[in-house]
Amino acid sequence: DDLNKGIELHRKGELDKAEKIYLDLYNINKKDPSLLQLIGTIYLQKKNYLLAEEYFLKSLVLQPDNPATLNNLGILKKKINEIDKSLEYFELNISKNNFLGSWINKSNILIENNKNIEGLRFSEEALKNYPTEKKLKNNFATFLFKCGYQDKALDIYKEFDNENSHFRDSYINYSNLLILINRFSQALELINKFILEEKNNLEALRQRALIHKLMFNYNKSEEDLLKSIQIDKFNIISNQMIVKLYIDIKKYEEAIKYCDLMLGKDLDTNFFLTKKILCKINLGSWIELDKDLKIFNNNLKDTQTLINPLSLKYINDDPLFQKNFTEKFWLDKPKNNYLSVILKDDNQKTDNVKIKIGYFSGDFKKHAVFHLIQDLFLNHNKSDFAIYAYSTVNKKGPERDKIVNNSDKFFDIENFSDEEIIRLIKTHDLDVAIDLSGYTVYNKSHLFEHNIAKIKINYLGFPGTMGTKKYDYILADKNIIPPNHIKYYSEKVIYMPEIYQPFTPVEFNMIRARSEFNLPENIFIMGCFSRIEKILPNIFDIWMKILKKFNDIRLALCINKESVKKNIEDYCVNKNYDFKKIIFLNSLEHKENLMRISTFDLYLDTYPYNGHTGISDSLFQSCVPTISFTGNSFASRVSYSLLKSLKLDELVTYNEKDYFEKIIYFYQNRDKLSIIRDNLVELKNKNKNRMKKFTIDFEKIIKSTLLMHQKN
Repeated sequence: DDLNKGIELHRKGELDKAEKIYLDLYNINKKDPSLLQLIGTIYLQKKNYLLAEEYFLKSLVLQPDNPATLNNLGILKKKINEIDKSLEYFELNISKNNFLGSWINKSNILIENNKNIEGLRFSEEALKNYPTEKKLKNNFATFLFKCGYQDKALDIYKEFDNENSHFRDSYINYSNLLILINRFSQALELINKFILEEKNNLEALRQRALIHKLMFNYNKSEEDLLKSIQIDKFNIISNQMIVKLYIDIKKYEEAIKYCDLMLGKDLDTNFFLTKKILCKINLGSWIELDKDLKIFNNNLKDTQTLINPLSLKYINDDPLFQKNFTEKFWLDKPKNNYLSVILKDDNQKTDNVKIKIGYFSGDFKKHAVFHLIQDLFLNHNKSDFAIYAYSTVNKKGPERDKIVNNSDKFFDIENFSDEEIIRLIKTHDLDVAIDLSGYTVYNKSHLFEHNIAKIKINYLGFPGTMGTKKYDYILADKNIIPPNHIKYYSEKVIYMPEIYQPFTPVEFNMIRARSEFNLPENIFIMGCFSRIEKILPNIFDIWMKILKKFNDIRLALCINKESVKKNIEDYCVNKNYDFKKIIFLNSLEHKENLMRISTFDLYLDTYPYNGHTGISDSLFQSCVPTISFTGNSFASRVSYSLLKSLKLDELVTYNEKDYFEKIIYFYQNRDKLSIIRDNLVELKNKNKNRMKKFTIDFEKIIKSTLLMHQKN
């Protein structure tokens, strides 16, 4: 009777009461293997793993083949991360008892450790013994999908649909699969069924939030995440997801609230501190940011993937760290091996009459990448090259129209599933695929995991390595990636003979009056139009100290958001800087903006993420002398590359002291600035057809690289 009472309390989750009864019984009889197994289970549930193992082993001595004891020992070893020992217990239990729980538990371990081929074979064997077991079928579908048998995986879930036999794990796994193949509406319908059965299930609410986010329905995504946090306020995963959502939709103040909530409880400090820093950078909230950055840099490991590799570039300039970090990030990205299977089926490659280049981008719109790349499409030699453009964002406008009109084929693939995109690309038989997005917003970089072209190139949109050899090449120049830096890139490096940036000089009258733009006359204006997240407080401090040193100097920034201006003002008050010496300017159309910049005396670079298009605009378009701040990573060497091409080494700096002194030197030697400006204007006038030569060089590089690749 006492034992039955203890078991009943155990089932109800009243572990302390059950434990007392079991131990009283144990003092009477120390040789009952089932009782020892029950006590071990109590301690396993209470996470007292040492005591749990002690009682399990005592039970095993008395009853070596006890299936529950062997299975629980396997679970225990998994909990303490002794995976090999865990598998031993499960395998022993399977061989001795054909125990279902151990089949399932070993299958789960194989999934978690991405042992997909082994898991596929193991699942087939398990289902011979338990052909109707839903958990084994669910895991089998996961292995099928990961090994490239997408249709067979879907067939298992269709069977679940027809039999109305879904359960918690199958709802989640099936919806994950549908998400991976971009069937968001179907995934949403499925997860809604789950929520009807369990309206407060956290995993289901979070899954629905993810689907809404992927469908750009951010309000509904937010609703589900807020509900999940209401159910469990300090749940780490729910709070991580809402912080990521708020960052993606630029609600940085809201994201910080949840970061502070979790940091206050010392929960997942690395993640929430990292996200808080990114939010503060995007808000220009710099007070005490230096302390946060110090903690961040001390704690961040290249084995962690807490942030996107693009975000890392705003706060890190170590190219080896970036390479290792990005390689881990790529490995952790979800993979759909079924796409490779599609490409292999009847994949008869032909020798094309023309070289087929496919450009993949989410920026065929009003964007810096478009402004740079547009005339490469215009000037391509259409007798040698067939140009295919794949747009991941369907944004109407003259920019998109220009790409459409100068491509042989243009495809809006924003709403295509990955399978539809791969099947489309397969019909095109591309020679070269060029990723213009990398890890930036709206990318489709995961497609480059597969053999979508003879060669695949990382170029322009993302300033650094993609962290995988799935990209054959990265296109750069020798100043951005000098030969002794090649080791920091997973791709092979191919060099343009001059600078790697394409751009067309925009013609306008270079003699402009500041009054056109409501700018003060008879004042030395130094400007920086980099986005706020590129401006770190140590760089801003240098600018403001110079403003403090001289009366007739102003700083021009293109910042429109009032909350950011207020944060900058608060920082200035805190540091005793004269906030009134900053001129905040509104955004203008590209050509108008270039005219406005042309009235500045000096343009300023940022570090460790340089201005890229902004610096080529200041130098080659607006003809304003520009002080660079050069580092070691790709993102911090672009300005250096542009200045070296102009033989303007006197404008290059390598540390804060040089940067500070160089700005002051040119402020005090304005005649030298005038000479540099005149030379830049002369160069611009001589290079109006600059993109024709650039395109010829670019095409030579593509041809020689393709030929070399085919020979190898």
